[in-house]
Amino acid sequence: MRPGFGRPAIAGAASDSDLKHISKDILKALDLIELRVDHFSSLTDGHIVDVFKGAESLGKPLIATVRATEEGGRRDMPDSERIRLFNLIKSSADFIDIEARAEIFDKVRDIARDAGIILIASYHNFKNTPSYDELSGFITEYKERGADIVKITTTANSKDDLRTMTRITLDHHQEGIVTICMGVKGLISRLFFPSVGSLFTFASIGDSKAPGQIPVLELRQYMEALIEG
Repeated sequence: MRPGFGRPAIAGAASDSDLKHISKDILKALDLIELRVDHFSSLTDGHIVDVFKGAESLGKPLIATVRATEEGGRRDMPDSERIRLFNLIKSSADFIDIEARAEIFDKVRDIARDAGIILIASYHNFKNTPSYDELSGFITEYKERGADIVKITTTANSKDDLRTMTRITLDHHQEGIVTICMGVKGLISRLFFPSVGSLFTFASIGDSKAPGQIPVLELRQYMEALIEG
């Protein structure tokens, strides 16, 4: 399973409060909405279910993410609670995003399979960009373990890092991947990678959820001016 879009695609990363600020223009600029449950103001079951039900009415595919603090999550919670939350919201989600290196990866994969939704195995490196061989092997490993999409997010400290991630994108684009370079030097990747093979990229609704993440409307304007036109 993998999504298809008629343009370079943007997933808007949102908290519960961010949904209130999605204007018609932002909604038009979006292709998916990532609901970052670890950024929600409340983790009561009723509140979470209500947020997802409300987001469903926006008519965009939803990514359910309960990010671990080790890879950029805001709230520290046990894996057992994350599994419970994924089960709670699986009926309202089109995608589940779980860290590939999480101990609960296989359990979350099975949740996604049973629910018939797309599994994203994500990797975040906030310090650097590993070698091409390491990243290539990582994609192969997690596709074999059952990921529908492998998301590789690294930090670009140099042009060589951008070259490495560009090569990864070009060589593996047919396998279903999302590639992003974080940080100031990686900003160009959010514009460029979706045009050469990344299934989509991420932009912010409200506060940025990752280093170098820019607002949805700003990114779409760049895409329309430089790529889609």
